[in-house]
Order: sequence, then C-alpha cells, then structure tokens
Amino acid sequence: PPPAGAAPPGSAAPGGPPPGPGGRPPPTPADVEVSPRAPSLPATEAEQARGAPIIAIEVAGNRRTTTDEIVAYLHERVGQPFNPETLTKDVRELWDSGFFDDIEVDLTRSDRGVTLRVLVRERPTIRSVAYSGNSELDDEKLNEGVEIKAGSVLSYPAIRRAVQKIRDLYAEKGYFLAEVTSEVQPQRDNEVKLKFTIRENAQLSVRRVTIIGNDHLPEAEIREGMVTGQQSFFSFGSGGPFRQDGFDRDIYYIQSLYLDRGYLAVQINAPRVMLTPDRSGIEVTIVINEGPQFRIRTLRIFERDENGKEVEPVGGRRHLREMVRARPGDVFNRAELAKDLQEVRTMYRDAGYASVEGEPQTDVDPETNEVDVQVPMVRGPPVHFGRIEVRGNTKTRDKVIRREMEVTEGELFSETKLERSKKRIMALGYFERVDVSTEQGDDPTQLGVNVEVTERPTGTFQVGAGFSSIENFIATAQVQQLNLFGTGQSLSVQGQVSGLRQLINIRWIEPYVFDTTFSAAIDLYDQLRIFNDFSQRSLGGSLTFGYPIVHPQLRTSVSYTLQRDTVSTGNASTFFGTSSAVSVFQRLPLANLFNDGLTSSIRPAITYDTRDNRLFATNGVYLQASAEFASPTFLGSENEFVRYRATGNFYYPIFGGVVLKMRNEAGLVSSPRAEGVPIFARFFLGGILDLRGYRLRTIGPRLPLNATLDPNSIPIPNGANIGGNLMYYQNVELEFPIIEKVGVRGVVFTDAGNSWNLEDLYCRAAGGGEINGVSGVFGGNRYAVTDPCFSASSFGRLRTSWGVGIRWFSPLGPLRFEWGFPIKRLPYEESSVFEFTIGNFF
Repeated sequence: PPPAGAAPPGSAAPGGPPPGPGGRPPPTPADVEVSPRAPSLPATEAEQARGAPIIAIEVAGNRRTTTDEIVAYLHERVGQPFNPETLTKDVRELWDSGFFDDIEVDLTRSDRGVTLRVLVRERPTIRSVAYSGNSELDDEKLNEGVEIKAGSVLSYPAIRRAVQKIRDLYAEKGYFLAEVTSEVQPQRDNEVKLKFTIRENAQLSVRRVTIIGNDHLPEAEIREGMVTGQQSFFSFGSGGPFRQDGFDRDIYYIQSLYLDRGYLAVQINAPRVMLTPDRSGIEVTIVINEGPQFRIRTLRIFERDENGKEVEPVGGRRHLREMVRARPGDVFNRAELAKDLQEVRTMYRDAGYASVEGEPQTDVDPETNEVDVQVPMVRGPPVHFGRIEVRGNTKTRDKVIRREMEVTEGELFSETKLERSKKRIMALGYFERVDVSTEQGDDPTQLGVNVEVTERPTGTFQVGAGFSSIENFIATAQVQQLNLFGTGQSLSVQGQVSGLRQLINIRWIEPYVFDTTFSAAIDLYDQLRIFNDFSQRSLGGSLTFGYPIVHPQLRTSVSYTLQRDTVSTGNASTFFGTSSAVSVFQRLPLANLFNDGLTSSIRPAITYDTRDNRLFATNGVYLQASAEFASPTFLGSENEFVRYRATGNFYYPIFGGVVLKMRNEAGLVSSPRAEGVPIFARFFLGGILDLRGYRLRTIGPRLPLNATLDPNSIPIPNGANIGGNLMYYQNVELEFPIIEKVGVRGVVFTDAGNSWNLEDLYCRAAGGGEINGVSGVFGGNRYAVTDPCFSASSFGRLRTSWGVGIRWFSPLGPLRFEWGFPIKRLPYEESSVFEFTIGNFF
C-alpha cells in the first residue's frame, strides 16, 4: 500500500497534472503540438424549441386531403412537448402515404410555446385511364389487370407496375413482343389523364416443344392431350399461338397422366419458355422427373362412425369393396380410384346421406415402391329435402320448372334424382343456364334446394329463303312461342310461299294436360304443294295424346288425323290465292291413278329421348317409331294405306365444343288397293331438310312419259317424279365453333339417301317387267338411281352429297347457310345448291 497521504497509482496529485499512461508523468507542453479547438455550431430552431409545449399545428396547401387526415399521420400533438426526432418521423410517414409531392414544416417559437405549420403540395389525381393500340385485349380486360383506377392519386411506381402487368397479360396470350408506354397528360384542377399506348406486334407461335425425362411414357401420348404446340384449323402449319392458360393446363395434364400411371413422386420442373433467335417464335422445354412407379400393397375401404368405430356400411362390406375395382398388386391409378369412390359417395347420397365423407389416405413406402390405401367412409346423419326455391324465372311459372324435378320437399335426399332434375329443366330449352345448389338450413336434418335459372328468348320469328330454277324464289316464315305465357305450352304459326308451294300451319302443344303426365297437341293446316307434275291440297288437322312410359325418356303417343286431300293436274287455290300447276299429267291417263278424298287415320308412336337440350342438343339420342293406318272400315277413310316411319338422331360431343351429329330416317308405305298408294302419301326427298345439294323434292323414282298420248311424241325431259313407297336417308354432321362468343358455328356434312317405288303399277307403266324381277333398261329409264322398278340391287343406289355451312345462333333463332354439292350428279342436276333458313336441322 502507498504511504499515507500519497496519491494512488494512476491518479493525479492534488493540484498537479494527471499522470500519463502507465503512471508515467504526462508530456510537457514543449513535447506536444496543441491543435486549435473545433468551432461549435449554433443550435437550430428545432433544437432550441425542444421540450417547449406545442400550442398549435396548422396545415396549408391541401385541397383534396382534409386537415384531420394529415394531422392523423403526426405523432406530435397540441399540448405535448416538442421533439425534433418525432417531427422527422412524422414527415417521413406523411411522405410515405403517397399523397404529396412536397412537404415543408415551419416552426415558430414564442413565450407560450411552439407553433408548427405543415405546408404540402398534393400529387395530381388521375381523371381517366385510357388505352390505345389494343385490339386483342379490350379496355375492360386491361382495367381488371392494372391497379390504377380513375380517381386515384398519381403514383409513378404504380404506373411502372401497370406497364409490366399489361405486358404480362399480353404474354399470356402469346404476344411476348408487346410494347407498352405510358403518358401523363396534365389537366385543370390538379388532375391528369393517364394514357397507355400499346404496340401489340405479332402473336408468336410455338415453334417447338421439347419434352425431357419421359422414360416410361411415350412422347406421343403426352403430346396427344396437350394444347400447346398442337396445330389448329387456323394455325396454317405452325404449332399454334402460345397461351398461358393452355400451357398451365398442359402441365396439370402431364402431372395427372403420371399420377394415373402410379408415378406418385413425379416432379415437373419449372418449364422454360424462350424466344427463338430470330424472335419470330418461341420454344418450350418441359423437364420431367418421373420417379419410381408405385403399386398397391394393400387397399381397404370400410365405414366408421363419428367415434371412429367400424360399422356395417350401406349395401354391406362385400358390395362396398366390389365397387372399387383396384386390387393389391395393381399399379396405383388415381383417376380410376377417384371415379370408383365417386360412385360410392353417390350410393350413400342416394340413400339420404348427403354429407358422406370418404377421402383416400395413402401411405407411400419409398423402399419397396408400394403404397397402402385406406378409404374410411363416414356417412353422417340422413337428411331430407327441405324447401325448394326457384329463382330467376321472370316469365316462366314456377310449376313449369317444379314439375320437371324428380325430388319433392320432405323426401329423402338423392343426388342422382337432383342431377336428373337439373338435366330435365335444361332440356326444356327455355333457359340459358340452370344451377341447382343445396344449403343447410336451421334444421340439420333438412337440406334446402335452390334452383336458379337464366331465361332465354323462347319466342322466335323464323324466316328462310332459297332460289330454284323450278320454284324460283322460295320464302318461309314461322312465328313460334315455345313457352306461351310462361306455361310451358307451345304455339307456332308457319307459312310457306313459293312458285310451287303455299301452306299455313298452326300447332299447339300442352306437355302436361290438366297438370297430369299426359300431353296433347293440336295441328290445323291448309297446304298446297305444287309438284312439277301435279298439285296436292290438304285441308284438315290432327289431335295427339301422349303418355310417358318411363318418365321422361320413353313416351308413347297416338294421333288421329282427319284431312281432305285433293290431287289435281289443273288449278288449285289456298288462303294465299290461286296457283296453276304446270303438269305433264294433264292430258295423260296416268292422272287417273291419283287417289284423293277424305283421309281418316290413326298413328301410334313410341319415342325415346335422352337429349340434353331439345332445341340445341349436344349429347344424347332421339329415337322414334310410328305406324299410320288409314282404313275405310274402322275410320271411315276414303283412302287406304299403312305408313311406317323410323327416326334415329344421335349427338356426341367430341372436344372443345365440337359435336358429331347423325340422323337416320326410313319409311315404308303400302296399300291393299290395286291402284296403289295415293301420291300424297308417298315419299319425296331432296332439299335443305333431308338431302342437301339437291333441289326440293327432286330425289326419287322417275317415270318416263311422252308429252302426249301419241307414242311417237317427244319424251318428257328427265321423266316425272312420282315419289317412292320406300325411302331412307342419312345425315352426318360435324359442327364446330368459329366465334363462340357470338354463337357462330361451322358445319361439315355428308348426306345419303333415296326413295324407291315398290308398286308394279308404276313399273309396268315405265315399260319394265315384274317388280321383283330383272327389269329392262331400268324400266325405260336411263338412270339406275331413278329406276321406278325395284330390285335387291336398288338398296345400293343412293344419292349422295357433301357440303359445308355456317350457323349463327342469333336472337331471331339459329340461322343456317349451307352449300351442298352432289356426288355423281345427273346431267340435269346442278353442281351445287345454296340454301338458307332459320331453325335447327335435327
């Protein structure tokens, strides 16, 4: 210890200088160079005001932003002590709000305290946002993509983001070279107009798609379901335009394809999309890491209750297991398993268990490449249908919709019946869209049903026109209301006028007579059909009753017809006036073979109909068979014949709105009388309604006749068309969308058919032999396809044609513009026939 009174080491002696480092004496002034002292800055106004109370905060320069909104950003408050650091933070937060281009704060000190004055200069407001140069994307689509809206505050970072977003939107459509610039145009009242100028440039096509890593799946199989890189009708040899949504769908498709083959660990790396060196197209590379293929080691499906205890399933354990087709040792197939489980869930829901759960649980073993699958079913409580609400039907009455439903309030829940109800409502043809949904009400044992419909126009005014060297101008008109006064009844008035046809027809249909399942229809008509060689006038009507055997697909009906038929080779008249028939039969005894008078007939029919829409069918079948009996003994008919007809329409959707359609129709008519079948009951084909490419009612057997009774007179050119006792024709169409948004569709078709004469009467008149024997030179006819003498080889003599058309589902109805081209046409037939009309074909 130091002596008493001595200073401790490292400390200064009283009155002396402090020691140096290590206790050594400090350096003397002679040893140290003394630097001058740094000047001190005077305190700022803010520093001098620190701690003073804030007596007032004033705001100036604001026009749109209120003073309270600006003050709300400040942490400084009146009455609080002023703090310069807090003011700095307040100004920064106010700037970050994005509302201002400049902010200044003035500070005034007084004896009472500090007054702060905040002076702001607001950013302009965007008055409008405009686009120019955009044709592929409309303004509405662009407005949805960008965050800048009219009325918002101008923000240059937001403008830059909007420019990039517009480029991204165009890239999704394949326009990778699109250029976007922005322009801010000042306006009055501190407002601006924002304009985006777009230069779209060419849409780039996919030049090449490269798939790497597909060791176990053929590349052709992967490409088969892809959209990207596939040629379309309008791609003209390229791989088609690039579309981001289609590309995303392709990636999902490839992944699903592998999962359905058991590759549960498949990975698809981020695809690479690159411009070609000449910047005229793009190349896409998809890299796949397949991983191992997994097989099912065990598969167990069972039911358990809410407590986890296994219970007896609906239908029994064996039935439940048989509904799932997968077996141990099979390659795991996700799609097939999902399909089977959907059928299992449907079985439960049809039994009333609407909230059934049954999701597969998989346990993958990467060492053995096997997977264990368990499917626990939990049925939940049974539920019944609660209140059924119908919405959106402003015209159609509720009962028209409700009577098509197969479910009723209080009935046990059934998913299949609910889905069939939706299809039946849609099949009416009255609605553009039908949505059926369920919702849980206050009662957990009941499930409410909401049926929301969007009505479509059901009243149509149909007009059609055509040109013919025989008929000159042909005009048709039809006023039709398929949902009369919203009752589901149908009323139509149809008229046709041409040089050789005049008719008027009124038809009324009630699908539910007195709210029963019986249907009824009434037809009234006055028709004049003037053929090349005779005219037929029919005045009368028919009454039809129908009843469903299997509702609603299978129906039976019976029709009674009473009409007065007049067949003439002279003048004839209807409501439209008088028309003169120019007939080669006028001075020939063959006219005596024409039977006419009162026809009283009954026609039973059976119909099977599964079409998804009665007006615009895209899926399903329509089959009908009928037999018409006209008997003098039982029905008091002056004419006697039996006529059979069979129709089969088939509709099959292919992909992307493309629909394959086929119609087949056959007919047979006979009479026990020696003079044969009345000519008005025979079959005449040709025209836009059956065999396109040929003029109306020009297809069938032709009778060679001379111009007069003199056998040496000049023969009638091409003979006289007498119609057939037997007929068949077929239409095959491929209908595809062209401009889907406006309902423009295209069609490619081929037709085939003919009608044949079975009566020996006409065969002998043509100079032929026995009707079932081998005739002479086609019974005196030069062309086999028009031979009036029938033989077994006649079935191979079909008239064929092909053609194209455009259909537009306009507000007036479906317009048909079709060009038909005969195959192996006869010399007197035209090389092509163009016709158009309004209305569906079949």
